[in-house]
Amino acid sequence: MKNRKSTSFTRLALLFSATIAVVAFVFAPTPVKAADPLYVVVEYIKVKPEDHLKYLEVEQKIWKPMHQERISEGIIASWTLYAVEFTGSADNYNYVAITTYNDTENLENPWNAEIPAKVHGNMSLSEMMDRTNKAREIVRSELYTSVVSIPSVPFEDPAHYIQVNFMNVESGKRSEYEALEKDIWMPVHKELIRTGKTAGWGVWAAKFPRGASRPYQYLTMNTFSDYSYVFDLDFSIPFQAIHTEEEISEMTRKTRDSRTIERVELWDLIDYVVE
Repeated sequence: MKNRKSTSFTRLALLFSATIAVVAFVFAPTPVKAADPLYVVVEYIKVKPEDHLKYLEVEQKIWKPMHQERISEGIIASWTLYAVEFTGSADNYNYVAITTYNDTENLENPWNAEIPAKVHGNMSLSEMMDRTNKAREIVRSELYTSVVSIPSVPFEDPAHYIQVNFMNVESGKRSEYEALEKDIWMPVHKELIRTGKTAGWGVWAAKFPRGASRPYQYLTMNTFSDYSYVFDLDFSIPFQAIHTEEEISEMTRKTRDSRTIERVELWDLIDYVVE
């Protein structure tokens, strides 16, 4: 089992204590192969400006050890915590927690009731929940399945930074959109990873909640180990190297016609536990 506290925590903690701080995959460039469905629960979390350090203490000292136990028992595949960069008190959320599952059985039964007492024998469940509820509010929770990613098993060693694109795709265009991502853009992302410009890439499809009022149906993600690369991502060179008989302007037009980017966020890795 891998277990690491991100160095980003130190940087963010200093910012939080001084003022108010304004989170992934690391992927190796391995071939994408058929795999069992990966179920991804994304929780959007709101923490008040004065509660950042209190919240991080609750996550890392109370919940992280229990997530480690959930992995040991085969319930979850990974847990990852991110801070959302460039947020303020008016934003709906400023942290995101991602938990992955390998099957629907564990997704339906995500906790063993004995875990809290097993991990924290000197702390009651009511005390854990009281401290947690005072430190944060879960704004919403969403379920996704992985459409494609590089590699096929994400979160093996999460990158420090993840650019998240919230995609609105009309119901009649979803097959076309997924085909464009897999056939046209996945080879380009492989080349970006090979040259070290990005660390990984993936596409998730929303399962719940869903309906006509949902503003986005997919998430796409580019991950970076170097912060400077976030602001210098150029698709034209790898596109021309991979698709020698295609025009990037035409493929960009087709892609834009298939979806609308509703929002782009930058998440900063805080902590994680994986198998």
